[in-house]
Amino acid sequence: MIALAITILISLTGIISALVIADNLLKARAAYVRLIREGEVMRAGFALQAAAMDMPLRPAARPVTPRRRPAMMRPLQACAAA
Repeated sequence: MIALAITILISLTGIISALVIADNLLKARAAYVRLIREGEVMRAGFALQAAAMDMPLRPAARPVTPRRRPAMMRPLQACAAA
């Protein structure tokens, strides 16, 4: 019974791995075709413009030195010097 469970588990893992590899190959092929097409367009003299949502906005400038809060004033304690 354990041997059957291990066999099924290994078979299922192999099938899932093969499907993941096939999916990645299809995505890689589509990306390669897109890169080749973009290269041809750039060699023809056209410049591609990125969509506005693809370009990250520059983060707000942060101050170089940290802001310091005013020190809390402690009441002076009288020293009893005899």
